[in-house]
Amino acid sequence: MIPRFSLLALVLAASFPAFAQEDSKEVPPANDAPFAGKAIDQMTADEVLKLVRASYTLYNRDFTGNLIMGITKKVPFLLSLKTDSIRFIFDNPAQVIYLDTRNQRFGLFEGVGGAEMQPVPPAKFGEKVRGTDITYDDLSMRFLYWPNARIVRQEKVKGRDCILLSIRNPDGAGAYSSVDVWIDKLSGGMIKMIGNDHGGRPIRRFEVLSGKKFDDIWMVDEMRIESVTGLTGGTVTSSTRMQIKSTVGN
Repeated sequence: MIPRFSLLALVLAASFPAFAQEDSKEVPPANDAPFAGKAIDQMTADEVLKLVRASYTLYNRDFTGNLIMGITKKVPFLLSLKTDSIRFIFDNPAQVIYLDTRNQRFGLFEGVGGAEMQPVPPAKFGEKVRGTDITYDDLSMRFLYWPNARIVRQEKVKGRDCILLSIRNPDGAGAYSSVDVWIDKLSGGMIKMIGNDHGGRPIRRFEVLSGKKFDDIWMVDEMRIESVTGLTGGTVTSSTRMQIKSTVGN
């Protein structure tokens, strides 16, 4: 099995699901094992996305974490990774955002104040969660299922060999017209993502900052999510850091 960092999908990120990073606090072992009999640079764009999706349901574990904005705002959460779901659980007020990963469909649901879980409507995909830079669209990771992805090129990101994919939104729902995703060639995990608005301008940027081993699982323990503006996304308007602190019970 290809070793991976596993996170939400960050989520959104990224999930932000699986990452490998050269300048992590610890470095997981590298492995050139093929996926479906192929090295990652021999795959089509759709096959690469299938590899990324495959990393979401590997573990059954709960983690504590924080969403941090500036020096004053900290939003604690519980991240629950199961074989058939991923849950983000918040307090004050109570809120559960639930990703149904059965059959690799990634349906997005929400329950507030103990209410029954309801599907998140498309009109809400672009809204930010808990006043942070993470949107419902980011948590649902719909872009991993958009058709007709294409490989743009191979390049290095922070010293890692990556494949850059461009994925266009087929239905127009949400804030993104397209998403650019950098996939680490050794782990098959996302290491960076840029979401572009319907005018083609970057509006959201995700980047892994560090990772470490929690018990027997490699995890991203810190990543940065930025809202950006300008023709090339050069101006940061706000920034959120996602930190994974510990496994539940530790």
